[in-house]
Amino acid sequence: MPGTSVLQRVFDPRAVQYWDHDRLLSRTMVRDLPADTLSSVAQMNADSPVAWDFVALFRPGVRWSDRFPVPDWAGRPVADVVDSLQGHLSAMER
Repeated sequence: MPGTSVLQRVFDPRAVQYWDHDRLLSRTMVRDLPADTLSSVAQMNADSPVAWDFVALFRPGVRWSDRFPVPDWAGRPVADVVDSLQGHLSAMER
């Protein structure tokens, strides 16, 4: 499980962070997301992609219904995309 310093990399009241210990969310995302989006959120292992250590932004009002929604922006690993994330968050506020 990630420590406090890792969880503090993304500090925004709109952010929700998950620890997907059993990779249930990861498997759902791998199944539902289009290949071009999946490559921005998943590590492409030889066996199968694993969605982890990523951030995804959704426009206000997006809901998960029968399939995982395609994010408006996504990137990984989190430590490498925090600055880009902040820029995209600011742009979404406009």
